[in-house]
Amino acid sequence: MRLGIEAGKHTLDAAKELGVSGVPVSAEQLVKDGVDAVLAPLRDQGLSVCQIGAFGFNPLSTDRERQSNQERILKEAIPLAPATGCPYVVICGGNYHPSGFASGDPRNFTDQALDELARGLEPVLELAERYGVKLAIEAYLKTAISTPERFLELKKRLKSEALRVNIDVTSFYAYWDMWDPTDIIERTCNLLAEHYGLCHIKEVALLDGFHIHANLAPLGSGVTDWSRVLSLVEPHLPGDSWVILEHVQSLEEARMSVGLLREAAKAARVSLV
Repeated sequence: MRLGIEAGKHTLDAAKELGVSGVPVSAEQLVKDGVDAVLAPLRDQGLSVCQIGAFGFNPLSTDRERQSNQERILKEAIPLAPATGCPYVVICGGNYHPSGFASGDPRNFTDQALDELARGLEPVLELAERYGVKLAIEAYLKTAISTPERFLELKKRLKSEALRVNIDVTSFYAYWDMWDPTDIIERTCNLLAEHYGLCHIKEVALLDGFHIHANLAPLGSGVTDWSRVLSLVEPHLPGDSWVILEHVQSLEEARMSVGLLREAAKAARVSLV
Protein backbone atom coordinates (compact mmCIF):
# COMPACT_ATOMS: atom_id res chain seq x y z
CA MET A 1 0.00 0.00 0.00
CA ARG A 2 1.25 3.48 -0.90
CA LEU A 3 1.42 6.16 1.79
CA GLY A 4 0.37 9.77 1.32
CA ILE A 5 0.18 12.68 3.75
CA GLU A 6 -1.79 15.90 4.21
CA ALA A 7 -0.29 18.28 6.76
CA GLY A 8 -1.47 21.70 5.65
CA LYS A 9 1.42 24.09 5.00
CA HIS A 10 3.83 21.38 6.22
CA THR A 11 2.76 18.79 3.62
CA LEU A 12 5.70 18.97 1.22
CA ASP A 13 8.30 19.27 3.98
CA ALA A 14 6.79 16.33 5.88
CA ALA A 15 6.63 14.15 2.78
CA LYS A 16 10.24 14.90 1.87
CA GLU A 17 11.64 14.36 5.37
CA LEU A 18 9.66 11.20 6.13
CA GLY A 19 9.93 9.49 2.76
CA VAL A 20 6.22 9.68 2.05
CA SER A 21 5.57 9.54 -1.67
CA GLY A 22 2.05 10.98 -2.09
CA VAL A 23 0.51 14.41 -1.44
CA PRO A 24 -2.93 15.82 -2.29
CA VAL A 25 -3.87 18.62 -4.66
CA SER A 26 -7.17 20.40 -5.10
CA ALA A 27 -9.51 20.38 -8.06
CA GLU A 28 -9.69 24.17 -7.86
CA GLN A 29 -5.89 24.36 -8.14
CA LEU A 30 -5.89 22.20 -11.25
CA VAL A 31 -8.58 24.27 -12.95
CA LYS A 32 -7.08 27.62 -12.00
CA ASP A 33 -3.37 26.96 -12.57
CA GLY A 34 -3.25 23.94 -14.87
CA VAL A 35 -1.73 20.50 -14.40
CA ASP A 36 1.88 21.42 -15.19
CA ALA A 37 2.01 24.31 -12.73
CA VAL A 38 0.43 22.25 -9.94
CA LEU A 39 2.68 19.24 -10.50
CA ALA A 40 5.97 21.14 -10.91
CA PRO A 41 6.83 21.44 -7.17
CA LEU A 42 5.84 17.81 -6.63
CA ARG A 43 8.00 16.55 -9.48
CA ASP A 44 10.95 18.54 -8.15
CA GLN A 45 10.76 16.43 -4.96
CA GLY A 46 9.87 13.12 -6.60
CA LEU A 47 6.31 13.18 -5.22
CA SER A 48 3.06 11.86 -6.71
CA VAL A 49 -0.54 13.04 -6.44
CA CYS A 50 -2.47 10.80 -4.04
CA GLN A 51 -5.79 12.66 -4.04
CA ILE A 52 -7.64 15.41 -5.90
CA GLY A 53 -9.85 17.23 -3.44
CA ALA A 54 -13.22 18.55 -4.57
CA PHE A 55 -14.74 18.56 -1.09
CA GLY A 56 -16.87 21.61 -1.88
CA PHE A 57 -18.97 19.68 -4.38
CA ASN A 58 -22.12 18.93 -2.39
CA PRO A 59 -25.26 18.30 -4.51
CA LEU A 60 -27.58 18.70 -1.50
CA SER A 61 -26.33 22.13 -0.44
CA THR A 62 -28.98 24.84 -0.16
CA ASP A 63 -26.44 27.42 -1.34
CA ARG A 64 -27.23 26.87 -5.00
CA GLU A 65 -25.05 29.68 -6.33
CA ARG A 66 -21.96 28.32 -4.61
CA GLN A 67 -22.79 24.79 -5.71
CA SER A 68 -23.14 25.86 -9.31
CA ASN A 69 -19.55 27.09 -9.14
CA GLN A 70 -18.37 23.91 -7.38
CA GLU A 71 -20.02 21.76 -10.05
CA ARG A 72 -18.26 23.80 -12.75
CA ILE A 73 -14.89 23.27 -11.03
CA LEU A 74 -15.51 19.52 -10.70
CA LYS A 75 -16.57 19.15 -14.32
CA GLU A 76 -13.47 21.03 -15.50
CA ALA A 77 -11.17 19.08 -13.16
CA ILE A 78 -12.32 15.58 -14.17
CA PRO A 79 -10.76 15.70 -17.67
CA LEU A 80 -7.50 16.96 -16.10
CA ALA A 81 -7.25 14.18 -13.52
CA PRO A 82 -5.65 11.50 -15.75
CA ALA A 83 -2.69 13.79 -16.45
CA THR A 84 -1.96 13.98 -12.72
CA GLY A 85 -1.58 10.21 -12.45
CA CYS A 86 -4.32 10.07 -9.80
CA PRO A 87 -7.82 8.88 -10.75
CA TYR A 88 -9.43 9.71 -7.37
CA VAL A 89 -11.43 12.93 -7.00
CA VAL A 90 -12.94 13.26 -3.52
CA ILE A 91 -16.37 14.84 -3.00
CA CYS A 92 -18.75 15.53 -0.10
CA GLY A 93 -21.19 12.84 0.98
CA GLY A 94 -24.15 15.22 0.66
CA ASN A 95 -25.34 17.75 3.21
CA TYR A 96 -28.27 20.15 3.04
CA HIS A 97 -26.26 22.44 5.30
CA PRO A 98 -23.98 24.54 3.06
CA SER A 99 -20.96 23.95 5.33
CA GLY A 100 -20.59 20.46 3.88
CA PHE A 101 -18.87 18.95 6.93
CA ALA A 102 -18.98 21.46 9.80
CA SER A 103 -22.71 21.26 10.54
CA GLY A 104 -25.62 18.97 9.72
CA ASP A 105 -29.29 18.92 8.80
CA PRO A 106 -31.94 16.36 9.86
CA ARG A 107 -32.98 15.93 6.22
CA ASN A 108 -29.57 14.36 5.50
CA PHE A 109 -30.65 11.05 7.03
CA THR A 110 -33.76 10.47 4.89
CA ASP A 111 -34.35 8.36 1.78
CA GLN A 112 -35.20 11.60 -0.01
CA ALA A 113 -31.63 12.78 0.56
CA LEU A 114 -30.24 9.66 -1.13
CA ASP A 115 -32.61 10.14 -4.08
CA GLU A 116 -31.59 13.78 -4.50
CA LEU A 117 -27.90 12.97 -4.05
CA ALA A 118 -28.13 10.30 -6.74
CA ARG A 119 -29.73 12.75 -9.18
CA GLY A 120 -27.00 15.29 -8.50
CA LEU A 121 -24.24 12.74 -9.04
CA GLU A 122 -25.50 11.24 -12.30
CA PRO A 123 -24.06 13.84 -14.72
CA VAL A 124 -20.64 14.03 -13.04
CA LEU A 125 -20.40 10.24 -12.84
CA GLU A 126 -21.08 10.01 -16.56
CA LEU A 127 -18.21 12.44 -17.13
CA ALA A 128 -15.95 10.52 -14.73
CA GLU A 129 -16.66 7.25 -16.55
CA ARG A 130 -15.70 8.88 -19.85
CA TYR A 131 -12.26 9.85 -18.51
CA GLY A 132 -11.56 6.82 -16.32
CA VAL A 133 -11.87 8.89 -13.15
CA LYS A 134 -13.29 7.68 -9.82
CA LEU A 135 -15.43 9.95 -7.67
CA ALA A 136 -14.74 8.97 -4.07
CA ILE A 137 -17.32 10.05 -1.51
CA GLU A 138 -15.95 11.37 1.75
CA ALA A 139 -18.52 9.68 4.00
CA TYR A 140 -19.15 11.28 7.38
CA LEU A 141 -21.70 10.81 10.13
CA LYS A 142 -23.16 14.32 9.57
CA THR A 143 -23.75 13.79 5.85
CA ALA A 144 -26.27 11.78 3.83
CA ILE A 145 -23.68 8.98 3.65
CA SER A 146 -23.53 8.64 7.43
CA THR A 147 -23.05 4.85 7.61
CA PRO A 148 -21.59 2.14 5.37
CA GLU A 149 -25.14 0.95 4.71
CA ARG A 150 -26.18 4.38 3.44
CA PHE A 151 -23.42 4.26 0.82
CA LEU A 152 -24.60 0.84 -0.34
CA GLU A 153 -28.12 2.24 -0.72
CA LEU A 154 -26.75 5.08 -2.84
CA LYS A 155 -24.76 2.64 -4.97
CA LYS A 156 -27.96 0.69 -5.72
CA ARG A 157 -29.47 3.87 -7.12
CA LEU A 158 -26.51 4.69 -9.37
CA LYS A 159 -24.78 1.41 -10.31
CA SER A 160 -21.68 3.25 -11.56
CA GLU A 161 -18.20 1.77 -11.20
CA ALA A 162 -16.90 5.34 -11.11
CA LEU A 163 -18.58 5.82 -7.71
CA ARG A 164 -16.35 4.88 -4.78
CA VAL A 165 -16.27 5.58 -1.05
CA ASN A 166 -13.22 6.40 1.04
CA ILE A 167 -12.46 4.07 3.91
CA ASP A 168 -12.16 6.38 6.90
CA VAL A 169 -13.32 4.46 9.94
CA THR A 170 -13.22 7.33 12.43
CA SER A 171 -15.61 9.39 10.29
CA PHE A 172 -18.37 6.98 11.34
CA TYR A 173 -17.55 6.97 15.07
CA ALA A 174 -20.50 7.68 17.35
CA TYR A 175 -20.19 8.10 21.11
CA TRP A 176 -19.83 4.46 22.10
CA ASP A 177 -17.39 3.79 19.26
CA MET A 178 -14.96 6.22 20.86
CA TRP A 179 -14.76 3.85 23.83
CA ASP A 180 -14.50 0.69 21.73
CA PRO A 181 -14.57 1.01 17.92
CA THR A 182 -14.04 -2.68 17.18
CA ASP A 183 -17.50 -3.27 15.71
CA ILE A 184 -17.62 -0.15 13.53
CA ILE A 185 -14.11 -0.82 12.19
CA GLU A 186 -15.02 -4.39 11.22
CA ARG A 187 -18.38 -3.37 9.75
CA THR A 188 -17.00 -0.46 7.75
CA CYS A 189 -14.05 -2.29 6.24
CA ASN A 190 -16.01 -5.45 5.42
CA LEU A 191 -19.28 -3.99 4.14
CA LEU A 192 -17.51 -1.58 1.78
CA ALA A 193 -14.88 -4.06 0.60
CA GLU A 194 -15.93 -3.95 -3.07
CA HIS A 195 -16.31 -0.18 -3.16
CA TYR A 196 -13.05 1.26 -1.82
CA GLY A 197 -11.70 4.56 -2.97
CA LEU A 198 -8.88 5.89 -0.81
CA CYS A 199 -8.02 4.93 2.76
CA HIS A 200 -7.94 7.96 5.06
CA ILE A 201 -6.19 7.81 8.42
CA LYS A 202 -7.05 10.28 11.18
CA GLU A 203 -7.91 9.94 14.86
CA VAL A 204 -11.02 11.17 16.67
CA ALA A 205 -11.06 11.19 20.46
CA LEU A 206 -13.32 12.22 23.32
CA LEU A 207 -12.50 15.45 25.13
CA ASP A 208 -13.28 16.39 28.70
CA GLY A 209 -16.60 18.19 29.21
CA PHE A 210 -20.00 17.92 30.87
CA HIS A 211 -21.71 16.44 27.80
CA ILE A 212 -20.35 14.81 24.63
CA HIS A 213 -17.27 16.49 23.21
CA ALA A 214 -15.09 14.93 20.52
CA ASN A 215 -12.63 16.21 17.97
CA LEU A 216 -9.69 15.37 15.76
CA ALA A 217 -6.66 14.20 17.70
CA PRO A 218 -3.11 13.02 16.92
CA LEU A 219 -2.69 9.34 16.12
CA GLY A 220 -2.09 7.34 19.26
CA SER A 221 -4.24 9.56 21.47
CA GLY A 222 -7.47 7.72 20.67
CA VAL A 223 -8.56 4.08 20.85
CA THR A 224 -8.36 3.05 17.18
CA ASP A 225 -6.41 -0.14 16.51
CA TRP A 226 -4.61 0.97 13.35
CA SER A 227 -2.94 -2.37 12.76
CA ARG A 228 -6.41 -3.94 12.62
CA VAL A 229 -7.64 -1.26 10.22
CA LEU A 230 -4.69 -1.81 7.88
CA SER A 231 -5.03 -5.59 7.97
CA LEU A 232 -8.72 -5.37 7.05
CA VAL A 233 -8.20 -2.78 4.32
CA GLU A 234 -5.13 -4.24 2.61
CA PRO A 235 -6.80 -7.16 0.77
CA HIS A 236 -9.38 -4.87 -0.81
CA LEU A 237 -7.53 -1.62 -1.49
CA PRO A 238 -7.13 -1.10 -5.27
CA GLY A 239 -3.60 -0.98 -6.64
CA ASP A 240 -4.06 2.63 -7.78
CA SER A 241 -5.23 3.76 -4.34
CA TRP A 242 -3.41 5.33 -1.39
CA VAL A 243 -3.41 5.25 2.40
CA ILE A 244 -3.45 8.95 3.34
CA LEU A 245 -2.55 10.30 6.78
CA GLU A 246 -4.52 13.55 7.03
CA HIS A 247 -5.27 16.54 9.26
CA VAL A 248 -1.71 16.59 10.57
CA GLN A 249 -1.03 19.89 12.35
CA SER A 250 2.77 20.09 12.54
CA LEU A 251 6.02 18.48 11.43
CA GLU A 252 6.46 17.06 14.91
CA GLU A 253 3.04 15.41 14.74
CA ALA A 254 3.82 14.12 11.24
CA ARG A 255 6.99 12.44 12.51
CA MET A 256 5.16 10.78 15.38
CA SER A 257 2.11 9.73 13.36
CA VAL A 258 4.02 8.35 10.37
CA GLY A 259 6.21 6.36 12.75
CA LEU A 260 3.16 5.00 14.56
CA LEU A 261 1.46 4.10 11.28
CA ARG A 262 4.51 2.27 9.98
CA GLU A 263 4.71 0.31 13.23
CA ALA A 264 1.02 -0.56 12.84
CA ALA A 265 1.67 -1.80 9.30
CA LYS A 266 4.55 -3.93 10.57
CA ALA A 267 2.33 -5.42 13.28
CA ALA A 268 -0.35 -6.12 10.67
CA ARG A 269 2.24 -7.69 8.35
CA VAL A 270 1.28 -5.45 5.47
CA SER A 271 3.45 -3.32 3.23
CA LEU A 272 3.19 0.47 3.58
CA VAL A 273 5.64 2.39 1.38
